[in-house]
Amino acid sequence: MPRWILPLNLTLGLAITAVAALIAADLLSVKIAALYPRTAPKQVAAQAATPAGSQDLMSFAPILERGLFGKATQGKLTPLQQQAAAGPAAAAPPPAAVGDLVLLGTAVGSFRETFALVLKNSSHEERVFRLGDTVFSAGPLVSVKKDVAEILVGGKRVKILTPMAAAAEAAAAPVAAPAAVGGSLTATAGAGGNYVIDQRALNAALDNIGQAMTDARLLPSMKDGKVEGFRASEVKPQGIFGTVGIRNGDVLLRMNDFPIDSPEKAIQSFASLKGQSRIKLDLIRDGKPTTFTYDIQ
Repeated sequence: MPRWILPLNLTLGLAITAVAALIAADLLSVKIAALYPRTAPKQVAAQAATPAGSQDLMSFAPILERGLFGKATQGKLTPLQQQAAAGPAAAAPPPAAVGDLVLLGTAVGSFRETFALVLKNSSHEERVFRLGDTVFSAGPLVSVKKDVAEILVGGKRVKILTPMAAAAEAAAAPVAAPAAVGGSLTATAGAGGNYVIDQRALNAALDNIGQAMTDARLLPSMKDGKVEGFRASEVKPQGIFGTVGIRNGDVLLRMNDFPIDSPEKAIQSFASLKGQSRIKLDLIRDGKPTTFTYDIQ
């Protein structure tokens, strides 16, 4: 037997053993990687942020990493991350001013059966709130009693009152001369038989609608078993009711064609005068229908 056959057989045997060892190592590494993935958290995060099409492409990543056609073709497949549209975040509604809120009614019971009906004058919105609810973004409702509710604003308890409670509190408080804003709230004769009211003075009077509603006493006026309007008494001449021409004994029916047949509608009608250019007042005086028109300037 020629001497060169033995070295050739040894060389072939070593080559075959080396190839077998490489194949076995490759198979073993695949098995270990499947059992103990080192990049599992990163892959999960990437899959959560990539669409379905990118996940399908990522299934070809092992082929590119191993190099199907040798080391020159090895590489790493990186998914394209779609950046979330960084649009402006929805701005939180501005906190409602407590002076813009009026307590219309309450129901006192257990914690889940205690409610407060609150009116937001600026939007004419009425909503019922339970204890703990945020009242028109002003703060959480922390206390409810018969004619008063308390809201936690900036760590302090702030009261909101019903119109009747506000009237009683105003009567008990010492009377202070209000600061005139843009002149006193008076009506002057204008052209065409209309009257003119200073807009700045009217807006200043309506800034505290609860206080404005104490400028007269309004009692329901019934007709055929239904409330047709409200009869005014104890009208303050310099108050908002006296300014728009209401006298003691007048029955207020409509304001700007808005029927006034409930306390809530009375508050809404006066609160809505802000920003208006004219007031049309329908009432009954001495048993006769009467209409007054005022220009707000």
